[in-house]
Amino acid sequence: MRKHEIDFLRVGVFFLLIFYHTGMFFVPWDYHLKNNVISPEFELPMLIVNQWRLPILFMISGLGTWFSISRRHAGGFLLERSRRLLIPLVFGMLVIVPPQIYFERLAEGFPYTSYFDYYPVDTLNENYPEGNISWHHLWFLPYLFLFSVILLVLKKGIDWLAVQAEKSKLFSSGWMVLLIITLPTYVCEYFFTPSISRHACVGE
Repeated sequence: MRKHEIDFLRVGVFFLLIFYHTGMFFVPWDYHLKNNVISPEFELPMLIVNQWRLPILFMISGLGTWFSISRRHAGGFLLERSRRLLIPLVFGMLVIVPPQIYFERLAEGFPYTSYFDYYPVDTLNENYPEGNISWHHLWFLPYLFLFSVILLVLKKGIDWLAVQAEKSKLFSSGWMVLLIITLPTYVCEYFFTPSISRHACVGE
């Protein structure tokens, strides 16, 4: 059964990401291409969005992955994930990403006379940034596929833990659910984020 509220949330977040990536042309942060005029006033709203845009995308993708694995056997699940993730990834790397890298190379001064002077001759030479093979903004597709494979391996253990938690009434308290979800996230964020980023966040 489709979860229409999840579909609406997914559409809304991706719609917002269009504006976010457009804004990347104007903020001072490093990006593939930059506008000639930088607009620092875009920085604060984009920083606010940046705190939750990727977590909510992965949460939505995780929900879809769990719904998929719950109604398929292992082979069917891997086939469905490959169809939804790997085929779009290959198509994007061959069709959608190359024009982006082409304009990036033009901005760097490469002497291409047309797009077809670049494609397909230089498209598949070597990995980006030295070469032009890249998934660019499609990076989340291989990540999701990898996470799906890990989930498939761990699913029996996760199911067992869920049964034990249900028996022990571990999730009977909303505060306990919030703690279980947020505490590991906070620990990972603190210990795996580079110290320079933590210092910047706390104003040190």
